[in-house]
Amino acid sequence: MAMDRVIQKQGRPWWQWVLALSVAMVLIWFLYQAISNASIRTARVPASQLIISNVQMGTLDDVVSVRGNVQPLNSVFLDAVNGGVVERIFVEEGAFVEAGQPLLQLSNTSLRLNVASNDTAITEQLNNLTNIANGLETTQLNTEREIINIEYRIVTLERQMRRQQELVSDRMISQEDFDAIVDELEYQNRLLTNTQARQKLEDRIRQDRQLQIAEQIEKLEENLTLAQSSFESLLVRAPITGQLTSLPVQLGESKINGERLGQIDVVDQYKIAAQVDEFYVSRVAPGQEARFILAGNDFSVLIDKVYPEISSGLFTIDLIFDTDVPETLRRGQTLQLELVLGSPQETLLLPVGSFVQETGGNWVFVLDDAGETAYRREISVGRRNNRFIEVRDGLRAGERVITSGYGAIAEADRVQLSQ
Repeated sequence: MAMDRVIQKQGRPWWQWVLALSVAMVLIWFLYQAISNASIRTARVPASQLIISNVQMGTLDDVVSVRGNVQPLNSVFLDAVNGGVVERIFVEEGAFVEAGQPLLQLSNTSLRLNVASNDTAITEQLNNLTNIANGLETTQLNTEREIINIEYRIVTLERQMRRQQELVSDRMISQEDFDAIVDELEYQNRLLTNTQARQKLEDRIRQDRQLQIAEQIEKLEENLTLAQSSFESLLVRAPITGQLTSLPVQLGESKINGERLGQIDVVDQYKIAAQVDEFYVSRVAPGQEARFILAGNDFSVLIDKVYPEISSGLFTIDLIFDTDVPETLRRGQTLQLELVLGSPQETLLLPVGSFVQETGGNWVFVLDDAGETAYRREISVGRRNNRFIEVRDGLRAGERVITSGYGAIAEADRVQLSQ
């Protein structure tokens, strides 16, 4: 009987192990991709709803488009210095007026009475000061006359003393009479010295008082002039020659102190007030040029003033004409200007789109080569105009970028484009 033989089990061929390992690696890769894709925030948007632009090399005209409004170069506002009731209106709104021309008359009974009372009080004070000054002059004259009398008395006594000195030697008059004359002369000399000292003191006091009186009189006269001018201010006159563009008053209407009465514009000189995006605030300065077209002709203006306040993302500039003002220019007219910020330069350009408002130009969605998926990418930008923005880093020429608004996809890291 034949013996059974143990059959050895054959091992798997090596190529099967390789195939199994390859399949396992592929499965692991697909699993990793699935997990990775699940962790990426993805937004799906129809391609028809997006604007896609190409990054390209080109020349960046360093200008920005702004809208300006034509305004008078100089305007003067009319305010009520003192309130009152509108009594008369001499001109109509919109009329051309000359400097000093009466525009309207206000009436104010209380002011009239106050002015009259102030006039009386100030006039009384002026009269009192004048009387004091006259009294000082009178005192000076009296002192001078007193000194004259003393000096005359001294001269007379000296003459008597010389004459009687010989007589007393001859014993023709008594020694007592002669001594009386000597004593009187000494007294008069001492009186003269005292009076002269008093005169010096009076002169010093009078000079100080005269200076004080002069200052007080000057102030009182200023107050008098001010009081009179406050009453005269009820007659409102044109401070400059120009057009009375505003006069919102009615007969019998009451106006309070400081209330706006109207406005006068210098109509033969204009400026342009324009608002600029705050992005350019560090690049705008007085002296820069802006260009615009009016009635088929090119004109230029220069920045005269940059206002530092920023409101709603905009700041204001004033521009003035460096040449003749166009004849067709009118107050209130709107102009489209190109503000020149620098010289043209060859650089990498990305068309401007709504995405700038959401990202500030700090990142964009860049399409892959297939054009089906866009990925979020950080970029660095520089100058811009109304058409293009300069790309300094993060993009290459030929790449495609979503440039429409990112409102619905701003939180995503990847955008899937669907048909």
